[in-house]
Amino acid sequence: MLETYAIEATEQNWLGTCLTAALLTSLARLDEGEFPAIFPADAPIEYREVISRFTGIVERFNRLMDALAGLNEIERGSVRSAIETQNRIPEIFDGVTQCSACKDTLPDIHDLAKELFKFSFKALSSIKTPGAETSVRDIHFQIAYHHLSKKCCPCCGMERLEPPHSDIPRPDLDHYLHVSQYPFCGANLKNLVPMGDRCNSSYKLAKDILFDQQGNRLLCYDPYGDATAGFSLAGSKILGTETGEPIWNINLGPESPQTANWDRIFGIKIRLEQSLNAEFASWANDIGGVLAGLGYDLDVLEEVSEGLIRYRQICGTEALFGIGHLKAEIASLFIQDLGSNETRERTHAFLKEASS
Repeated sequence: MLETYAIEATEQNWLGTCLTAALLTSLARLDEGEFPAIFPADAPIEYREVISRFTGIVERFNRLMDALAGLNEIERGSVRSAIETQNRIPEIFDGVTQCSACKDTLPDIHDLAKELFKFSFKALSSIKTPGAETSVRDIHFQIAYHHLSKKCCPCCGMERLEPPHSDIPRPDLDHYLHVSQYPFCGANLKNLVPMGDRCNSSYKLAKDILFDQQGNRLLCYDPYGDATAGFSLAGSKILGTETGEPIWNINLGPESPQTANWDRIFGIKIRLEQSLNAEFASWANDIGGVLAGLGYDLDVLEEVSEGLIRYRQICGTEALFGIGHLKAEIASLFIQDLGSNETRERTHAFLKEASS
């Protein structure tokens, strides 16, 4: 994650909390030989009327409860563990904290839970906190969006997020822990992450962020936490080949299991590399235009070096953080090569030619 969302965006997390709390209360009553209350009677009084109007939630909850009533105590314990541990967010991102599932052991329960929480997730787009004028999902995105320093997807920095507006379609809201694998946190706002269409639909998809394909447990970044990642082009060679083609060395950092998992999920390295391959020539041309526009003489090496420092600062204003940082890294490479006796003349000539 190049940036994270403000935890304040998850404050209206009451729907997911109501559902999981009611399930746990009902399981406890079944263990004691009692009949569970009819949902949403177990929900906090301020939310009962709102939830009861969403009959699709109530019906799916009751179907799940009917199935839970037919389980033995050990099976109910497995479901309880899945509900509790799947919602230990962000603790389960540490690679150690237990996260249980019942997909393989109790597939019918898993499927009913998936139906309930997928429907409840969709309901977040229309259900409103009592007294609120807009839906839970809209308030969540408004807070998340306005706290971003750059209005782009924090997972990649290469896709713009459009501002919240009633006439603009909402951005993708991804299940970080995918609902097909971890259904009980399917309506937990701490597990729901606004992201760009490419990140969601082309890269993350239904990938498991907690386990790799070999079943190894993984660490991952918390989208609402403080830790972030970044990248650099240190070690790249702008004029790396005999024909003057760049040799890119993309470094993701900090070097950690979380960063490696971020790359695995969102294909960060390959996307950065392909952006460089596709756009480097036009960016090099743009550099010359920017420097000339700022009054620097491209024929004077010292002015080019000074202008590149200014250009690098300007890159920080780029709306897409990932692209702006790539351009700044390229400027740093040019500055480095202009300062080397070995590459100075060739780099200066390249910049003049690229901008002509």
